[in-house]
Amino acid sequence: NTVIASSSGNFGIGVAYISKLLNMKSIVVMSKSMSKERYELINEYNASVDLIDSTSTNVEELLNRANELAKDSNNVVLNQFVLFSNYRFHRYVTGITCIEAAKDVGNGKIAAFVSAPGSGGTLAAGDQIKSVYKDSKVVVVEPKECSTLYDGSDGNHPIEGIGDKICTLIHNINNTDYITLVDGKACLKGLEVIEDGNYEMLKGLFGVSSLANIIASIKMAKYLKLGKDDNIVTIATDGVDRYLSVLDLFKKLEQVDVNKWKSEVFDNISIEDIKNTQSVGEKERLYSFKEKCWIKFGFSKEYLNQMKDNSFWDNEYSKVKDYDKKIKELRK
Repeated sequence: NTVIASSSGNFGIGVAYISKLLNMKSIVVMSKSMSKERYELINEYNASVDLIDSTSTNVEELLNRANELAKDSNNVVLNQFVLFSNYRFHRYVTGITCIEAAKDVGNGKIAAFVSAPGSGGTLAAGDQIKSVYKDSKVVVVEPKECSTLYDGSDGNHPIEGIGDKICTLIHNINNTDYITLVDGKACLKGLEVIEDGNYEMLKGLFGVSSLANIIASIKMAKYLKLGKDDNIVTIATDGVDRYLSVLDLFKKLEQVDVNKWKSEVFDNISIEDIKNTQSVGEKERLYSFKEKCWIKFGFSKEYLNQMKDNSFWDNEYSKVKDYDKKIKELRK
Protein backbone atom coordinates (compact mmCIF):
# COMPACT_ATOMS: atom_id res chain seq x y z
CA ASN A 1 0.00 0.00 0.00
CA THR A 2 0.88 3.66 -0.39
CA VAL A 3 0.23 5.89 2.61
CA ILE A 4 -1.33 9.30 1.88
CA ALA A 5 -0.88 12.14 4.36
CA SER A 6 -2.41 15.64 4.17
CA SER A 7 -0.07 18.03 5.92
CA SER A 8 1.50 21.48 6.13
CA GLY A 9 4.75 19.72 6.93
CA ASN A 10 5.39 18.11 10.31
CA PHE A 11 2.82 15.32 10.10
CA GLY A 12 3.88 14.62 6.52
CA ILE A 13 7.52 14.40 7.58
CA GLY A 14 6.55 11.95 10.31
CA VAL A 15 4.50 9.78 7.95
CA ALA A 16 7.33 9.76 5.40
CA TYR A 17 9.82 8.71 8.08
CA ILE A 18 7.67 5.89 9.49
CA SER A 19 6.73 4.69 6.01
CA LYS A 20 10.41 4.39 5.13
CA LEU A 21 11.03 2.35 8.28
CA LEU A 22 8.19 0.03 7.29
CA ASN A 23 9.39 -0.14 3.67
CA MET A 24 6.14 1.42 2.42
CA LYS A 25 5.58 4.11 -0.17
CA SER A 26 4.11 7.44 0.94
CA ILE A 27 2.72 10.59 -0.65
CA VAL A 28 2.42 13.84 1.28
CA VAL A 29 -0.23 16.29 0.04
CA MET A 30 0.94 19.84 0.79
CA SER A 31 0.58 23.45 -0.27
CA LYS A 32 3.21 24.89 -2.62
CA SER A 33 3.87 27.71 -0.16
CA MET A 34 5.65 25.76 2.58
CA SER A 35 9.37 26.09 3.36
CA LYS A 36 11.78 24.23 1.09
CA GLU A 37 13.26 22.44 4.14
CA ARG A 38 9.96 20.61 4.61
CA TYR A 39 9.97 19.26 1.06
CA GLU A 40 13.63 18.30 1.33
CA LEU A 41 13.08 16.30 4.53
CA ILE A 42 10.13 14.46 3.02
CA ASN A 43 12.14 13.63 -0.10
CA GLU A 44 15.04 12.40 2.06
CA TYR A 45 12.67 9.78 3.45
CA ASN A 46 11.87 8.65 -0.13
CA ALA A 47 8.33 10.01 -0.06
CA SER A 48 6.62 11.82 -2.92
CA VAL A 49 5.17 15.32 -2.50
CA ASP A 50 1.83 16.14 -4.13
CA LEU A 51 1.62 19.94 -4.20
CA ILE A 52 -1.55 22.02 -4.21
CA ASP A 53 -1.45 25.47 -5.79
CA SER A 54 -2.27 27.50 -2.68
CA THR A 55 -0.55 30.50 -1.11
CA SER A 56 -1.03 29.05 2.39
CA THR A 57 -2.42 25.84 3.81
CA ASN A 58 -6.13 25.26 3.25
CA VAL A 59 -7.14 22.00 4.91
CA GLU A 60 -10.27 21.65 2.82
CA GLU A 61 -8.18 21.63 -0.37
CA LEU A 62 -5.74 19.12 1.13
CA LEU A 63 -8.57 16.80 2.16
CA ASN A 64 -10.24 16.98 -1.24
CA ARG A 65 -6.98 16.01 -2.92
CA ALA A 66 -6.36 13.18 -0.43
CA ASN A 67 -9.87 11.89 -1.07
CA GLU A 68 -9.14 11.81 -4.81
CA LEU A 69 -6.03 9.73 -4.15
CA ALA A 70 -8.04 7.46 -1.83
CA LYS A 71 -10.09 6.26 -4.81
CA ASP A 72 -7.11 4.06 -5.67
CA SER A 73 -7.58 0.93 -3.55
CA ASN A 74 -3.81 0.67 -3.09
CA ASN A 75 -3.74 3.97 -1.20
CA VAL A 76 -4.43 4.36 2.52
CA VAL A 77 -5.18 7.87 3.81
CA LEU A 78 -4.01 8.98 7.25
CA ASN A 79 -5.97 12.13 8.04
CA GLN A 80 -4.53 13.86 11.10
CA PHE A 81 -7.47 16.27 11.24
CA VAL A 82 -10.01 13.50 11.94
CA LEU A 83 -7.94 10.70 13.55
CA PHE A 84 -8.91 10.35 17.19
CA SER A 85 -5.65 8.53 17.81
CA ASN A 86 -4.18 12.04 17.43
CA TYR A 87 -6.54 13.37 20.11
CA ARG A 88 -5.91 10.42 22.46
CA PHE A 89 -2.13 10.60 22.11
CA HIS A 90 -1.92 14.28 22.94
CA ARG A 91 -4.40 14.12 25.81
CA TYR A 92 -2.56 11.17 27.33
CA VAL A 93 1.11 11.82 26.49
CA THR A 94 1.34 15.59 25.95
CA GLY A 95 -1.25 16.42 28.63
CA ILE A 96 0.34 14.30 31.35
CA THR A 97 3.80 15.54 30.34
CA CYS A 98 2.63 19.17 30.72
CA ILE A 99 1.29 18.44 34.20
CA GLU A 100 4.52 16.72 35.23
CA ALA A 101 6.66 19.53 33.78
CA ALA A 102 4.82 22.16 35.84
CA LYS A 103 4.60 20.34 39.17
CA ASP A 104 7.96 21.60 40.46
CA VAL A 105 7.71 25.10 38.99
CA GLY A 106 6.03 28.04 40.73
CA ASN A 107 2.90 26.89 42.52
CA GLY A 108 3.03 23.56 40.69
CA LYS A 109 -0.28 24.16 38.94
CA ILE A 110 -1.18 25.21 35.38
CA ALA A 111 -3.14 28.44 35.06
CA ALA A 112 -3.42 28.19 31.27
CA PHE A 113 -2.49 25.98 28.35
CA VAL A 114 -1.77 27.92 25.17
CA SER A 115 -1.52 26.34 21.73
CA ALA A 116 -2.28 26.97 18.09
CA PRO A 117 -4.64 24.28 16.74
CA GLY A 118 -2.78 22.88 13.74
CA SER A 119 -4.51 19.51 13.46
CA GLY A 120 -6.21 20.10 16.81
CA GLY A 121 -4.38 17.19 18.40
CA THR A 122 -2.08 19.19 20.67
CA LEU A 123 -5.07 21.06 22.10
CA ALA A 124 -6.21 17.75 23.63
CA ALA A 125 -3.49 18.26 26.23
CA GLY A 126 -5.72 21.03 27.53
CA ASP A 127 -8.49 18.51 28.19
CA GLN A 128 -6.16 16.49 30.39
CA ILE A 129 -4.91 19.60 32.19
CA LYS A 130 -8.49 20.69 32.88
CA SER A 131 -9.27 17.26 34.34
CA VAL A 132 -6.66 18.00 37.03
CA TYR A 133 -6.88 21.80 37.31
CA LYS A 134 -10.55 22.74 36.85
CA ASP A 135 -9.88 26.48 36.68
CA SER A 136 -7.13 26.19 34.07
CA LYS A 137 -7.84 28.02 30.82
CA VAL A 138 -7.27 26.61 27.34
CA VAL A 139 -6.24 29.26 24.85
CA VAL A 140 -6.32 28.76 21.07
CA VAL A 141 -3.79 30.75 19.03
CA GLU A 142 -4.45 31.94 15.47
CA PRO A 143 -2.60 34.18 13.01
CA LYS A 144 -4.04 37.68 12.99
CA GLU A 145 -4.05 37.48 9.20
CA CYS A 146 -6.16 34.29 9.25
CA SER A 147 -8.43 34.49 12.29
CA THR A 148 -10.84 31.75 11.22
CA LEU A 149 -12.14 30.69 14.65
CA TYR A 150 -11.88 34.21 16.04
CA ASP A 151 -14.06 35.94 13.45
CA GLY A 152 -14.24 33.88 10.25
CA SER A 153 -11.30 35.47 8.44
CA ASP A 154 -9.30 33.26 6.08
CA GLY A 155 -6.40 35.36 4.80
CA ASN A 156 -2.87 34.22 4.00
CA HIS A 157 -0.11 34.33 6.61
CA PRO A 158 3.52 33.24 7.21
CA ILE A 159 3.05 30.91 10.22
CA GLU A 160 3.38 27.47 8.65
CA GLY A 161 1.45 24.66 10.33
CA ILE A 162 -1.38 26.71 11.83
CA GLY A 163 -4.17 28.95 10.58
CA ASP A 164 -5.52 26.30 8.23
CA LYS A 165 -8.94 27.90 7.68
CA ILE A 166 -10.93 25.17 9.44
CA CYS A 167 -12.12 23.88 12.80
CA THR A 168 -10.66 20.39 12.83
CA LEU A 169 -12.86 17.43 13.72
CA ILE A 170 -10.76 16.50 16.76
CA HIS A 171 -10.80 20.02 18.25
CA ASN A 172 -12.85 19.88 21.46
CA ILE A 173 -14.60 23.25 21.38
CA ASN A 174 -16.11 22.67 24.83
CA ASN A 175 -12.77 23.30 26.52
CA THR A 176 -11.68 26.30 24.43
CA ASP A 177 -11.88 29.25 26.83
CA TYR A 178 -10.14 31.93 24.79
CA ILE A 179 -8.95 32.60 21.26
CA THR A 180 -6.08 35.04 20.78
CA LEU A 181 -4.40 36.36 17.66
CA VAL A 182 -0.70 36.85 16.90
CA ASP A 183 0.81 38.77 14.02
CA GLY A 184 2.69 36.57 11.55
CA LYS A 185 5.43 39.11 10.93
CA ALA A 186 5.93 39.49 14.70
CA CYS A 187 6.60 35.75 14.93
CA LEU A 188 9.30 36.00 12.26
CA LYS A 189 10.81 39.00 14.02
CA GLY A 190 10.78 37.13 17.33
CA LEU A 191 12.49 34.14 15.78
CA GLU A 192 15.15 36.40 14.29
CA VAL A 193 15.71 38.00 17.72
CA ILE A 194 16.42 34.56 19.20
CA GLU A 195 18.61 33.40 16.32
CA ASP A 196 20.70 36.58 15.90
CA GLY A 197 20.52 37.96 19.44
CA ASN A 198 22.51 36.95 22.50
CA TYR A 199 20.40 33.90 23.36
CA GLU A 200 22.74 30.96 22.86
CA MET A 201 20.67 28.57 25.00
CA LEU A 202 17.59 29.16 22.85
CA LYS A 203 19.07 29.11 19.36
CA GLY A 204 17.74 26.39 17.11
CA LEU A 205 14.96 25.32 19.46
CA PHE A 206 12.03 27.21 17.98
CA GLY A 207 10.21 27.47 14.67
CA VAL A 208 7.75 30.14 13.58
CA SER A 209 4.66 28.48 15.09
CA SER A 210 6.58 27.96 18.33
CA LEU A 211 7.08 31.73 18.46
CA ALA A 212 3.35 32.18 17.90
CA ASN A 213 2.66 30.04 20.97
CA ILE A 214 5.29 31.84 23.06
CA ILE A 215 4.09 35.33 22.12
CA ALA A 216 0.49 34.31 22.83
CA SER A 217 1.52 32.88 26.20
CA ILE A 218 3.14 36.17 27.26
CA LYS A 219 0.03 38.02 26.09
CA MET A 220 -2.30 35.73 28.06
CA ALA A 221 -0.14 35.98 31.21
CA LYS A 222 -0.64 39.75 31.06
CA TYR A 223 -4.34 39.48 30.20
CA LEU A 224 -5.11 36.99 32.99
CA LYS A 225 -2.98 39.06 35.40
CA LEU A 226 -0.97 36.05 36.47
CA GLY A 227 1.66 36.32 39.18
CA LYS A 228 5.25 35.08 39.35
CA ASP A 229 4.20 31.72 40.82
CA ASP A 230 1.54 31.02 38.17
CA ASN A 231 2.39 28.73 35.26
CA ILE A 232 1.41 28.92 31.63
CA VAL A 233 2.34 25.88 29.53
CA THR A 234 2.79 25.95 25.78
CA ILE A 235 4.41 23.79 23.12
CA ALA A 236 7.45 24.34 20.91
CA THR A 237 6.27 22.30 17.96
CA ASP A 238 9.48 22.27 15.92
CA GLY A 239 12.88 23.94 15.50
CA VAL A 240 14.38 26.61 13.28
CA ASP A 241 15.93 24.00 10.96
CA ARG A 242 12.65 23.87 9.02
CA TYR A 243 12.52 27.65 8.49
CA LEU A 244 16.05 28.76 7.57
CA SER A 245 15.03 29.67 4.01
CA VAL A 246 12.00 31.53 5.35
CA LEU A 247 14.18 33.58 7.70
CA ASP A 248 16.70 34.30 4.95
CA LEU A 249 13.96 35.67 2.70
CA PHE A 250 12.46 37.69 5.54
CA LYS A 251 15.81 39.31 6.33
CA LYS A 252 16.18 40.34 2.69
CA LEU A 253 12.81 42.08 2.82
CA GLU A 254 13.15 43.72 6.23
CA GLN A 255 15.77 45.93 7.84
CA VAL A 256 16.88 43.79 10.77
CA ASP A 257 17.05 45.53 14.16
CA VAL A 258 17.25 42.87 16.87
CA ASN A 259 17.01 45.28 19.82
CA LYS A 260 14.04 47.12 18.35
CA TRP A 261 12.32 43.86 17.48
CA LYS A 262 12.90 42.45 20.97
CA SER A 263 11.18 45.46 22.49
CA GLU A 264 8.38 45.36 19.93
CA VAL A 265 7.69 41.62 20.00
CA PHE A 266 8.43 40.55 23.58
CA ASP A 267 8.71 43.52 25.93
CA ASN A 268 5.68 45.53 24.86
CA ILE A 269 3.06 42.93 23.96
CA SER A 270 -0.46 44.33 23.95
CA ILE A 271 -3.49 42.45 25.24
CA GLU A 272 -5.59 43.19 22.19
CA ASP A 273 -7.26 40.55 20.00
CA ILE A 274 -8.34 38.20 22.79
CA LYS A 275 -11.82 36.70 22.65
CA ASN A 276 -13.51 34.97 25.58
CA THR A 277 -15.32 31.92 24.16
CA GLN A 278 -16.81 30.53 27.38
CA SER A 279 -20.34 31.83 26.79
CA VAL A 280 -23.13 29.71 25.34
CA GLY A 281 -23.38 32.05 22.36
CA GLU A 282 -19.69 31.69 21.51
CA LYS A 283 -19.86 27.91 21.83
CA GLU A 284 -22.82 27.77 19.48
CA ARG A 285 -20.99 29.98 16.97
CA LEU A 286 -18.00 27.62 16.99
CA TYR A 287 -20.20 24.49 16.86
CA SER A 288 -22.01 25.92 13.84
CA PHE A 289 -18.75 26.62 12.03
CA LYS A 290 -17.40 23.15 12.81
CA GLU A 291 -20.58 21.58 11.48
CA LYS A 292 -20.28 23.61 8.29
CA CYS A 293 -16.71 22.37 7.85
CA TRP A 294 -17.39 18.65 8.26
CA ILE A 295 -20.87 17.86 6.94
CA LYS A 296 -19.47 18.32 3.43
CA PHE A 297 -17.02 15.49 4.18
CA GLY A 298 -19.77 13.04 5.10
CA PHE A 299 -20.01 13.46 8.88
CA SER A 300 -23.61 13.56 10.08
CA LYS A 301 -25.11 16.37 12.13
CA GLU A 302 -26.11 13.79 14.74
CA TYR A 303 -22.50 12.63 15.11
CA LEU A 304 -21.19 16.21 15.30
CA ASN A 305 -23.80 17.08 17.93
CA GLN A 306 -22.45 14.31 20.15
CA MET A 307 -19.22 16.31 20.40
CA LYS A 308 -21.04 19.03 22.31
CA ASP A 309 -20.94 16.82 25.40
CA ASN A 310 -17.62 16.16 27.09
CA SER A 311 -18.65 12.54 27.63
CA PHE A 312 -17.93 12.03 23.91
CA TRP A 313 -14.33 13.12 24.41
CA ASP A 314 -13.91 11.22 27.67
CA ASN A 315 -15.15 8.08 25.91
CA GLU A 316 -12.53 8.54 23.17
CA TYR A 317 -9.87 9.02 25.80
CA SER A 318 -10.95 5.89 27.69
CA LYS A 319 -9.88 3.80 24.68
CA VAL A 320 -6.20 4.46 25.45
CA LYS A 321 -5.80 1.43 27.73
CA ASP A 322 -7.42 -0.91 25.21
CA TYR A 323 -5.26 0.37 22.36
CA ASP A 324 -2.12 0.13 24.48
CA LYS A 325 -2.94 -3.49 25.19
CA LYS A 326 -3.44 -4.21 21.48
CA ILE A 327 -0.17 -2.46 20.58
CA LYS A 328 1.74 -4.58 23.12
CA GLU A 329 0.18 -7.73 21.66
CA LEU A 330 1.18 -6.71 18.13
CA ARG A 331 4.77 -6.14 19.25
CA LYS A 332 5.18 -9.69 20.59
